[in-house]
Amino acid sequence: MEKACLAILALAAAYILDFVVGDPRWLPHPVRALGFLISVLEKAVRRLFQSSPGLKFGGLVIVITAAGGSALLAYCLLKAAYQANFLLGMVIEVYIFFSVFAGGDLYHHLSRVGSDLEQPGLHKARASVALLVSRDTAALDETGISRAALESLFENSADGLVAPLFFAALGGPALAVFYKGVSTLDSMLGYRTESYKDLGYFSAKTDDLLNYIPARLTALIIILAGILQGRGREGWKALLQDHDKHASPNSAWPEAAAAGVLGLRFGGSDYFKGGLVERPVINAGGELPSRRDIQRGLLLFRKVSIAAAVILITFAYYLRSGEVFLF
Repeated sequence: MEKACLAILALAAAYILDFVVGDPRWLPHPVRALGFLISVLEKAVRRLFQSSPGLKFGGLVIVITAAGGSALLAYCLLKAAYQANFLLGMVIEVYIFFSVFAGGDLYHHLSRVGSDLEQPGLHKARASVALLVSRDTAALDETGISRAALESLFENSADGLVAPLFFAALGGPALAVFYKGVSTLDSMLGYRTESYKDLGYFSAKTDDLLNYIPARLTALIIILAGILQGRGREGWKALLQDHDKHASPNSAWPEAAAAGVLGLRFGGSDYFKGGLVERPVINAGGELPSRRDIQRGLLLFRKVSIAAAVILITFAYYLRSGEVFLF
């Protein structure tokens, strides 16, 4: 029982800290070190292998080394810290959880995009949203900026907020770090381009597998929040119709649910590196997003964030009460 209480205390403290401060650039962040490691491993693998099977094997080695090694390091560090001093262990556990949560940073960044949209001209808003999305943003109008921001908010509500909470609840810091490692690998290597389709194969597939449950759980939580707003039926309808309208097997689940709840239309035409890409339309009967919808989206995200934290921290408590956990 004591371990269960400590677990939810660490999770709750990290969740609150993340939502309040986000990801301040002055604070050392393990993901930056992980990104450097992945870059070094990528260069080494490319020197060793040139064939498709060789690059896939090298990509698997990178996943095991980067994500698995990070998880093992977190486990050993935390175990040693608790053995040395309880308070030190608690501080490090909270910091590890804090470093894998990204909901607060996402929220603060979307708030900045909303504020920039209120300024004369769109250059600041375009620059802000460019930090969130990979599409070309230099020519986006108000609708394009708003749509890009909201699509990013709800797609990342799964892998930046709910998934880290889910794996932290399920397996503690080590499993949460493993998930974050895989997510970082996917963002750096998991492209479908000629250069990365082999090297990033296992990064992308592992990320898809790990996000399978969290993406669907996120969609259900969004609909739950929608019910409180009197729009649960609309969210459910959009989810049933459009949950598979994305290149990723997971991303459209939270996007579709949110589009239905907000009554907005996502997807459509975008430019990537100067080339036009037609993405499937999600919730085709919805309105085109505008600047006023940023605040509506943030309000929905806050509700989803609180609901996810309550559900998954409670889940963590019951798992640890029955001593079914990895750390």
